[in-house]
Amino acid sequence: MQQRILVVDDEPAVRFGIRHFFEAHGLEVVEAETCREARELFRSCRPDLVLLDYRLMDGTALDLLPEMRAMDPSIPVLVLTAHVTVDTAIQVIKQGAEHFLPKPVELPTLGVMVARLLEVQQTRRRQQALVASRSEELNPFLGVSRAIRELEVTARRVLDSDSPVLIQGETGTGKGVLANWLHMHGSRGGGPLVQLNCAGLLSQFLETELFGHERGAFTSAVSRKQGLLEVAHRGTVFLDEIGDMDLQVQPKLLKVLEEKRFRRLGEVEDRSVDVRLIAATHQDLAQFVRMQRFRSDLYFRISTLPLHLPALRERPEDIPVIARDLLVRLSRELGRPGLELMSSAESALRAYAWPGNLRELRNVLERAVLLSSSHVLRPEDLQFNHALARALSTAPAECKEPPSEASELNLTLQEVERRHIERVLAAEGGHVERAARRLGIPRSSLYQKLKSLGLSSKV
Repeated sequence: MQQRILVVDDEPAVRFGIRHFFEAHGLEVVEAETCREARELFRSCRPDLVLLDYRLMDGTALDLLPEMRAMDPSIPVLVLTAHVTVDTAIQVIKQGAEHFLPKPVELPTLGVMVARLLEVQQTRRRQQALVASRSEELNPFLGVSRAIRELEVTARRVLDSDSPVLIQGETGTGKGVLANWLHMHGSRGGGPLVQLNCAGLLSQFLETELFGHERGAFTSAVSRKQGLLEVAHRGTVFLDEIGDMDLQVQPKLLKVLEEKRFRRLGEVEDRSVDVRLIAATHQDLAQFVRMQRFRSDLYFRISTLPLHLPALRERPEDIPVIARDLLVRLSRELGRPGLELMSSAESALRAYAWPGNLRELRNVLERAVLLSSSHVLRPEDLQFNHALARALSTAPAECKEPPSEASELNLTLQEVERRHIERVLAAEGGHVERAARRLGIPRSSLYQKLKSLGLSSKV
């Protein structure tokens, strides 16, 4: 993101020289010539740094500094003056200025000082954001089930890799939470995390969001726009619902992953960028590749490190653990500390199918907290959408329909094996030992196959 400097000086020639110098170095410059204008711009545009002349037409730096510090103490202020005295310098520093420089100032010297202050400020903000985000961070591995423990082991193994990660799981299973955890705990945790949901975005809008555009690139491009890839430089890009990404945009994303280069809309030269991609989808991307709705080369590139988030119905033993954690957070957010779940309420939570997974679980608990007057939530406080659960459990899914003989011939051996294991597991209610006997292989061999194929089941 382009950094912004507020220059406050009542001499137009001074402002022009400073603006020309810093704009040539890629910074945005806004100008004010009075204390009143400086207050308004500081409040409205929130600069990253202020260059402030000591004496203005309607006041001095000693008038402005306390107000600026009150509005945002993290923004450094550098005071310039042609009337240097030791007493003035001491007063300015006491009021919160970072430095006090005599005029006329040499622009290269000023440039070095400004660059250093901006770098320090950016580092400080990142550290504060890191501390704040970790203090409120959600744990994607809450639970005691074998599936969630194996997921945590695999996720920790891929933390420090720069290879793309593909998170797969049903809607509401917490793919965004896992993506955030991977970024915060990985080697890029100190850098930016930029998120974009690809679902429903038209090709041009998705492209300009990712890559940015130059002024005049299309009819409504009235100014230059920085893309999210640039914002995420040396950090992470999280593309949710990547299965919905337009086919025209996919090869451009592939170029970024393979060459670390991209081009803004309307631009003729490539730009370099260093990002790690985390993608997520609830779709069957392999099926999309066969249907030519997703490019095979991009699929193989983004699925280097696949992670599968199990649905809640696949790990019912985790539901009470997650529910208790959610209840603590909701109690704090809604001002009702000390809420608990009756054991029979926990049993009711375990028995429900949860078609909306974690998102639905939070909604049910939040509704119960808001509507119940008791400190102990009972089963009757929990309102489930049983009709929706039944409809989703009985509705035929396209990707689960038995393939025709002709379509079977287009499958790889691994895909045929995966489908057959899925059918046998479904027939045995997800029980691995019975499925292994039916398949004629040892239980340990079936566990290995489930892990390699990214499948999950009941133990």
